[in-house]
Amino acid sequence: MICFHGRVLDRLDRLRAAAATALVAAVVGVPLVAPAGPAAAAPTGPCPQQTVQDGTRGARAVFIGTVEESTREDRTGGQRGATFDHVVTVSRVYRGSLTSDARVRTDITPGQCSLGRLTTGEEYVFMVVGDGNPWVAVGTSGTAPATARLVAQVERLLGAGDPAVAPTPEAAEITRVADAEPRSFSRLAAPGFALVLLGLLGLVVVRGLGSRR
Repeated sequence: MICFHGRVLDRLDRLRAAAATALVAAVVGVPLVAPAGPAAAAPTGPCPQQTVQDGTRGARAVFIGTVEESTREDRTGGQRGATFDHVVTVSRVYRGSLTSDARVRTDITPGQCSLGRLTTGEEYVFMVVGDGNPWVAVGTSGTAPATARLVAQVERLLGAGDPAVAPTPEAAEITRVADAEPRSFSRLAAPGFALVLLGLLGLVVVRGLGSRR
C-alpha cells in the first residue's frame, strides 16, 4: 500500500512539473519542441530555421510545379555528394519570368543543409535562384511540398499569382546561301527550249534530204 501510494505521488509530481514547464513556455513564448519550419522540404544536414517570408524574399522566382523526372550526377574531383536536375511542369507563377516547362537543380552534400532528390510526381512550391537554365533550389531556399498551408502563406505575401503559359514553339529559320539568287523562269526553261529547237532543226534536215531523193 505504501509503495502504491509512493508511485501515485511520484506521478503527480511529474505532472505538476510538466504543467509548470508548459505555463512558463506559454508566458515567455518559447516553444516546447522546435516546430518544423513551414517552408522546410525535409532537407538533409543541419539547417537554420527558415520562414516562408525569408524564402520568398531571397527568391528570384517562386512557382508551383510538379516534378516529372530527375537525373543524378555525382560530383567529381574528390568532392562528396551529387546534384539532381528535375524536369518540372509549372502550374502557377508568383514571381519570375518562366513558362510551364522548367528545370530545377538541387544537391545533396554530406553535413550541409541540402534538399537532395525531389519526389517524382510530387507538387512543390519552388523558391529558387539562378537564371532559369537551370533554376537552383538550395536547402535553405524554402522549397517544399505544396501543402494548402504553404500555398496560402505564399499567396498572402505575393498575391494569387498567374497560371503558367505554354512555351512558344520555335519558328523555322531559313538560311540563305551567300550570293545566291533565285534562277529566273527563262534560265530554268532554257535547256528544255534548246532541246526542242534542236529537234525541230533535225526534223527540217531530214525532210530536206527526203525531198531531194
